[in-house]
Amino acid sequence: MIDSMRRLLLTHAPAAAAWSAFAGPIATHSAEAGAGAGAGAGAGAGAGAGVSAADDGFITFANKNEKFKALFRLERDLRDEGITLSTYQFITYALVHGRRPQPIVRWEGMEFSYFRRISELTWRIHAHNLSYPRDLQTGEFTSRVRNPFTDSMLDIEPMKLLDDPGVLHGPEGYLPLDAKTVNWLDTYHVLRTEGPLIKSEHIRPTPDGWPTMFIESSCSTVSRKDFFDPSVTALPYQTSGFYVFPFPAWMKMGDQPGHMIGAWSGRRAVNGPRDLPRTFRERVARENPELLEPRWRELDRPLSAVLQQAVAS
Repeated sequence: MIDSMRRLLLTHAPAAAAWSAFAGPIATHSAEAGAGAGAGAGAGAGAGAGVSAADDGFITFANKNEKFKALFRLERDLRDEGITLSTYQFITYALVHGRRPQPIVRWEGMEFSYFRRISELTWRIHAHNLSYPRDLQTGEFTSRVRNPFTDSMLDIEPMKLLDDPGVLHGPEGYLPLDAKTVNWLDTYHVLRTEGPLIKSEHIRPTPDGWPTMFIESSCSTVSRKDFFDPSVTALPYQTSGFYVFPFPAWMKMGDQPGHMIGAWSGRRAVNGPRDLPRTFRERVARENPELLEPRWRELDRPLSAVLQQAVAS
């Protein structure tokens, strides 16, 4: 339930999301940028172009195309083809009506997205997520947690999101690849300066068919120096945020009214999988080494007639 709702990305963690969206040493062409065809085309475009920013305040844009390029460059990369890998930790809290909210479990995970430009300002994005539960007190990997509201022990497994349908992202917003009609989903997104920092506030849209009790919001931070440097095509962000979602089945809450909140923090793994936390990376390498690689075959699936119409228009 949790990761399937995170397909809107952590960047950031993510981010994300494949919507979403989550630094390491600054690199113009980092390991995560990939070996995309035509990788130089558009690299750094929009970094400072059509942008007006005071020392402290909201950034304004010449038009929606410039605003989109700023968002896409921050959360992914303006290269024709590339990857974004983010690492995050988040704690899930249970909120039962009339009771004091309680933390349940910590998660550590990654979001791995891979994308390709399919028109001048539209990219196709796919992603996979993997999160492992960790004990709240010790931080050790765990498979059992206590439900403080029922005083029962719960079996809890790693969460994997491997069947996300993907999304198109462009100036009009987001369009899930399984959409039945052309209905671009817009987002709330603002950029502001705060001294030496640029902060990106992003509230993701909720697709049709998702639970009513759901929202995801993030605040990602990069240095002002990097943001206005066109040679840095993939910005090394730090991110934090939250999301609200219904009780997952593993909580065994039955018909009890309430919901969960996940609060996360994370960062972009600029240098790819080697930037992931060591114990997490080693466990993935043992159990699912294929998830440490981008799944480019996802982008080989043909677009539906609805999606082709959306791109053409």
